[in-house]
This record gives sequence, C-alpha cells and structure tokens, in this order.
Amino acid sequence: MKAVHTTKRALSLVERQKAPVRGTGQVKVRVQHASVNPTDLDIVNGGFDLYFRLYGAKSPERTGLEFSGLVVEGSARFPDGAHVFGYTHLIKGPKTHQQVISVPEGWVAAIPEGMSFAEAAAFPLAAQTSLVALRDVARLRPGQTVLIIGGSGGLGVFAIQIARNFGASVTGLAGPAGQRVMTALGAERVFDYRETPLSDIAGPFDAALDLSARYRFRDVRHLLAPRGVFVPADPVKNARSIAANPIRAQKTGKLYVDRGNSALLTELARQAATGALETGHVREFPLEEYRAAFETLKTPGRIGRTVLRMQ
Repeated sequence: MKAVHTTKRALSLVERQKAPVRGTGQVKVRVQHASVNPTDLDIVNGGFDLYFRLYGAKSPERTGLEFSGLVVEGSARFPDGAHVFGYTHLIKGPKTHQQVISVPEGWVAAIPEGMSFAEAAAFPLAAQTSLVALRDVARLRPGQTVLIIGGSGGLGVFAIQIARNFGASVTGLAGPAGQRVMTALGAERVFDYRETPLSDIAGPFDAALDLSARYRFRDVRHLLAPRGVFVPADPVKNARSIAANPIRAQKTGKLYVDRGNSALLTELARQAATGALETGHVREFPLEEYRAAFETLKTPGRIGRTVLRMQ
C-alpha cells in the first residue's frame, strides 16, 4: 500500500509492505479519498512536532485528517463494504494519507445518499467543527447575528449554511472570489476583506467566527454585542483572551475539535442527505500529485476544499 511520509519537514510517497492491523473497536477502511488541510501544511512545517513528541507519535505518516472509503474489516455497525467517512485524531489518530487505515468506529459515520467519496472526504472535519463552533461554543440561537470571517473557505462554506439553518442572520467576509459563493450559501451581507476592513463593518454581532486565524479578540471586540462571543479558529493565539473571560461580559470561545464524533457526523450527514448542507467546491488530485495538492493550500482566497484520490 502507498502512503505519504513526512520526514525532515519534507513529503515523500512510499510503498508500505504491511497494512495497519485492525484493533479492538476499530474498522479497517480502504481509503478512497482523503482531504488536504492547512493543518497538514503546519504539520509538515514542524508546527506540531512538540505535540507529536508529547504523545509519543513516531510514525512517519503524519498528514491527513479526513477520509472516505470502503470498510474491508467491519463491525456490526459498519459491516464489510459499507461506505464511510470520518475524521481521525489530530495527533494520535492514524493519518489518512495512506491507502488503508484502521480507525475507531466512534470517529466514523455512514456516507449519506447522493454524496460522492470526494465530497465525503471534504466534509467531516469542516462540518463538525463549524457545528461545534456555532452551536456549542457561540451558542447561536434563531434571530441572532453572526459574522463569519473566511466565509468562502473550507470551513466557512459549512459555517454559513449551519448558521443559516439555525435561523441566524449571517454576514460573511472573504476575498473577491468568495462573494458570490457566500451569497449563494445564504449570507445576507458579504464583504471583500481587501476593500472593507473590520472597522468599516456595521455590527453588533452576537457571534463572530474567525476561520482565517488572523484576528484576536481585540480586533473584533468593537463588533460584538454586549454579551457577544468571539470564536477564533486558533485558540492558542487567543489563550490570554480566553483566560480573561471571567472578568468580561464579552467572551472568547475555546474551539477545539480534535477528532470525529460519530453522532455529530451522522446528524450532519442527515442534513446533507436532505439538501440542508452542501459540500461546496472540491478540488481533486490523484495521490501521485500530492505535492500539487499541498500547493493549493498556499493560495490566498481559495474556495472550497482539496482532496487526494488515494486508490
């Protein structure tokens, strides 16, 4: 089986002699597609080296968090031949840029009817993270207002739809190529960050979700309602602001979704099956062109997600 290895902050495609062994409570999956995320690029550049050392993760397979595929050694819940998708553990989980993985079934869900393997590989991390950010961290309710920064990116396309489905009024901020995308997904107001700085956007917002990982609480505080919540994609950059929550009415939410949750993924899959959630634009590369796939992550203002066709 083929796998992408990360050694000395460089990627290489290798041939592994043995497939992973299925463990207790796991399913073995032949991976059809796997996403390529900005986190993968951070991993290659050494941004997660400390965490890998702390968890004792020594495998050279370090990239790939989402996947879709066929179960080859299943369980009562996911029998052989089932079409599944999932999100592995950010640090400890088996990484998905390999052709076969064994993964806990609690991180997996069935692919909904009508969703392709490519779309399914681009779905779980982004959809689940957006749901947790808006429902559990921001506690968004019908009739409230939300600002989504990075609204046309991989997570943003789901965040806009989920906020809309909650009955919230959505304002999106992205690059010029994302304006039409955000409007089509249900954003009522859209802004081009190159033309409209945060200071020129009229609030207040009950929640501000920053999926660009560019901003801190101080940058968006003026946009928040008196009890508004700022939810940054990078909680580490905002650790000081999170620590100050007890002394402020306005809060900084801690968003950390480090693995798939089967119940949440199943809930989101039902929404996708009914048309309430769309996967958006998906760029697909064959496994052999993994370097080109990673290069797409460096493109400012990119729309949608990138996936590798693994088989």
